[in-house]
Amino acid sequence: MRRYLYRCPVCRTTSPICRTPAELKAESAGHRAALHGGHYPDDEIHGEVDRQGRWYADLSLIAALQARLADAYADIPDPNGMGRRLWAEALSWLTLTAIALAALRATTTALQP
Repeated sequence: MRRYLYRCPVCRTTSPICRTPAELKAESAGHRAALHGGHYPDDEIHGEVDRQGRWYADLSLIAALQARLADAYADIPDPNGMGRRLWAEALSWLTLTAIALAALRATTTALQP
């Protein structure tokens, strides 16, 4: 399940977790209307976060891929939760390692004369 946050740099507040982009849009519009007269604060941030509350946009490519896999695995038994379980972390790294090894094997097989 996707998770979204809105961050206002003026008020230095972060919204509660939103489950859909429409809910995020309503949350940010409500905040701007109530506290900023409808104006957009400079450097406001809104976007998708992982189960640990980290912004996907701030993560490197491999870290973001691993976080998405771990979130997907952790969402299987508990789709509305936050935080991440150790088995989901381990399974996501195992998946990435298996994909890398398969790609390496396919490349070396293709390059052999």
